[in-house]
Amino acid sequence: MDVSNAVRQVEEILNFKDQWYGDAIEVKTPALFQRLQKVRSSAKNQLEVKKCLAFDVKCAILYPDELPNLLLAFEFPIDYPSENRCRVRALYVSDPQLEYKSCTAAIERYLDAFYGCECVESVMDWLSKNNDSCLNETESENDIGAEISTDNDRYGKVQCYILRYNHLLSGPEHKKEKCMLSAAKKSKLQGGLLWGTPGVVVIVPPSTQDDSKEYALECRILGKRPDGVDEIWLPLAGIEEAGLGGLAQQKRGGKMQELDTAALRTTCGEDEDLLRAVLGL
Repeated sequence: MDVSNAVRQVEEILNFKDQWYGDAIEVKTPALFQRLQKVRSSAKNQLEVKKCLAFDVKCAILYPDELPNLLLAFEFPIDYPSENRCRVRALYVSDPQLEYKSCTAAIERYLDAFYGCECVESVMDWLSKNNDSCLNETESENDIGAEISTDNDRYGKVQCYILRYNHLLSGPEHKKEKCMLSAAKKSKLQGGLLWGTPGVVVIVPPSTQDDSKEYALECRILGKRPDGVDEIWLPLAGIEEAGLGGLAQQKRGGKMQELDTAALRTTCGEDEDLLRAVLGL
C-alpha cells in the first residue's frame, strides 16, 4: 500500500467520526486501522498490507424511520483513493447475507464520478437526499439463491480475465513466449503469467476485457492461441500480495509477474476451488 493512501484512508475515517453521523460507524478491521494510524507521511513509500480497511454504517441510527434495516458496508481498496473508489454494499441489518441490490447499484453509479478522491462523505450526502426512496424498488429482490451467493462471493474481489494456453514454456529458446511477454509490456497489460502445461495469463484491473481480447489476438498472430478469454473474480488482496498490482508491476519496469502455482494460489486468496477455476480444471 502506498503511504499517501494509508494516510488519506485514516484521515477520512477520523473525519467521518467527527461528523454528525459519526456515531453510526463501526470499524470492522480495528487492528489494521490502529496500525495505519501510526503511519506518517514521511515513511517509506510502500506498506505490506494484506487486508483492506472496512467499516459499517448503521443507517438505523441516522434514519430510524426511513432506514431501520439498512447497513452500508464500506471497504477501502488498497489503492484507494489515488487510483480507485471505495466499495459499498447495501445490506440487511437483520440478515447481512441479503443485499439491497438496487441500492448498491445506485450508489455504485453515483460513485463512478469519484475515482481518485475520497468517497465516504459523497455517499452520506447521497443517502441524505435519497433516504426516503433508496429502498423502494428493492424489497422483493432478495430471494435466497444462486444470485445472492454469487454477489457475496464477489465481495472484496475484482473482475479479471483468464487466457489459457496448451503450454507456455520459459527460457530464451522459446521465442513465441518471449514475444508474448514483450507484447504484454508494450500494451501495458496488467497481470501475471503462469509457465507450464497448461499455461495461464491472468489479466487484472485496470486492464479491461477489451485489452484482454486484443492481447489474445496478438498472441494468435505470434503463434500462441489461447482457448478464449474467460471472466473471473479474484480477491484484490490476493492480487496485491502476489505482486500483480500496478505499483509492483511498475517496479518490474512494466513486465507482467511471472508466476508459479504457489503464487497463483496466493492470487486466488488460497481458495483451491478458485485456483482450479483459473487453471480450467
